[in-house]
Amino acid sequence: MFLVAGTTTADLFVFSPDLPSLQADDGFRAGNLLFTDRPLTILLGGNGGNTAYVLAGLGVPVGLVSAVGQDVLGDTLTGWLRARQVDLTALVRSPDHATSSSTIIFSDPSRQVVFHHLGASAVVHLEQIPPDMLAEADGVLIASLPILPRLRGQGCARLLETVHRRGGLTAVDIGPAIGQPATLAELRPLLPHIDILLANEHELGVMAGTGDWETAARLAVEAGAGLVVVKRGGQGVSARGRAVRVDIPAFPVDARLTVGAGDSFDAGFLYARLRDRSLEEALRFGAAVAALVVSGERGVLAAPTPDAVTRFLKVHKMV
Repeated sequence: MFLVAGTTTADLFVFSPDLPSLQADDGFRAGNLLFTDRPLTILLGGNGGNTAYVLAGLGVPVGLVSAVGQDVLGDTLTGWLRARQVDLTALVRSPDHATSSSTIIFSDPSRQVVFHHLGASAVVHLEQIPPDMLAEADGVLIASLPILPRLRGQGCARLLETVHRRGGLTAVDIGPAIGQPATLAELRPLLPHIDILLANEHELGVMAGTGDWETAARLAVEAGAGLVVVKRGGQGVSARGRAVRVDIPAFPVDARLTVGAGDSFDAGFLYARLRDRSLEEALRFGAAVAALVVSGERGVLAAPTPDAVTRFLKVHKMV
């Protein structure tokens, strides 16, 4: 079983043609009201929940290490994950915290305002993973590192070391770069146990303290990272290592909803690597999964099957 540790969040989308700039008046009145043509939409979110959901849909047995509240949103998210056959043995239903939520005022894929409540994600910790599940894990991805305060540090180190020592595939996605972002100094002692370091350009630059992602990737490799995979949005995806330099262009799709794109890439890329695909093939597969997700309107809930990804790659003459 592959373990994914990270946040599980309810993404609440409010679609507005323009980002609001209204007076904060009391009551329901013209001065503080915008009408929308589209209803409030609730989608699965969170780096952990997203990645586990997409991986399971690709056919990977996956267990989710996360937490949600004992509330309606938690019921909804766990229902979606169970329907996708994600193992929730290591998911906590906290009686003291609300389910993590992101309320997203969405104008278009490049213009969004987000109100985030961390909620139950604050209680995720290593000991919630049953010993037998940890003993049988053949791989692990740790995502949401900056906003998992109880897993960060020794918990993260022990989880990576345990899986890596047995020869399992280990990966860390350092995003999001909020709160107290991951730094190179923090990651340095973990790097010997990390096979793949994942980030977008912004996150990688914040980690290394530079605005140039190429320099940031080089610094990470010099610090001990075996492979750095950089998600570059419309510019595609790149991989860097001591003897590795691979760049894959983005697929030309109409992006409708970009939330979850990075998590979808992670899932597709890891799926391909777990099946011994070459690095180039895995990067393309991950990029194809992300492209299919962002071109729809249901986020990761419409994540593709392996056959759908293969068909997409054939259309784009990549297989």
